Amino acid sequence: MSLQELKEQAYKLSVSDRLALVSAVIESLQDTPQLENWQYLVARPHPWRKQLYIKGRKLLASTVRQDMIVNQMSPEQAAENWDLPLSTINEVICYCQSHQELLKLEAHEERYRLEEKGVPFESTNAA
Repeated sequence: MSLQELKEQAYKLSVSDRLALVSAVIESLQDTPQLENWQYLVARPHPWRKQLYIKGRKLLASTVRQDMIVNQMSPEQAAENWDLPLSTINEVICYCQSHQELLKLEAHEERYRLEEKGVPFESTNAA
């Protein structure tokens, strides 16, 4: 089953069942041993978020990567924009590419939590 098919099935569940499902998936990812050694990225305690942060900052790796994509920045431009070494940006890119499923799950979880709080979202065609 593809991620899209799984997402469609999840939307058929009740809100509480969806939250339980997402929580279970994130918990199972948390139990997965970390085999990677990242030089510029670290884990930080968070109730449900498991993706890595830039070492020494409260900045998610995915935030930097999304900023690069949205603003069509090169790694060099992102390094200058975020005042980070180019090697950190290159590691962020590698991490985000190799952890796409985790980042998608966390993005869906964050959106769900914001919707539960009543934060409105514009309708988009992007999946």
